[in-house]
Amino acid sequence: MGGIHYRTDHDLKGHEKISKQDMSVFADEKKFVPHVLELSFGVDRNVYSLLELFYDEEKDRNLFKFPKLTAPYDCAVFPLVNKDGLPEKAAEIKKLLQDSNFSVFYDGSGSVGRRYRRMDEIGVPACVTLDNDTLENRTVTLRDRDTMKQIRIQTKELVTVLKKFLDGEPIEKLGSIVG
Repeated sequence: MGGIHYRTDHDLKGHEKISKQDMSVFADEKKFVPHVLELSFGVDRNVYSLLELFYDEEKDRNLFKFPKLTAPYDCAVFPLVNKDGLPEKAAEIKKLLQDSNFSVFYDGSGSVGRRYRRMDEIGVPACVTLDNDTLENRTVTLRDRDTMKQIRIQTKELVTVLKKFLDGEPIEKLGSIVG
């Protein structure tokens, strides 16, 4: 998006008057002061255009499908419930990811479905969910924002798998689809 302003010869005639310098040109054996067409492309227009480009409305949700590497966060971490040691384990996973240079959003409020929707609405490409299986067998669920597909992976593989996912690898190639 941009703004277009037809300024006629107003700007050049004003400059000519103040500078005492002739701003005329010759074309087809005619002397005249050119007209100016001013194009404006401010950053706000670019940002608005990108927001409009990446915004999507689906049957049950609204979301931003930002390219993975330009999303506001790389991933979000959720404990399925706020008890049984899951919030503490989720805090460990968050720290692990942050120490590996991922930008991470933590959310422990509301149902996990609502948390997914909130992350979809701001364009976070991946969500990591911890549940009772996390405590028993050290696995987490990784969810893709765009397809809503989920895979179950070992916690020790999370950093590598998340990096591959953010680099464009389809989630179904990174683990077995669950659900």
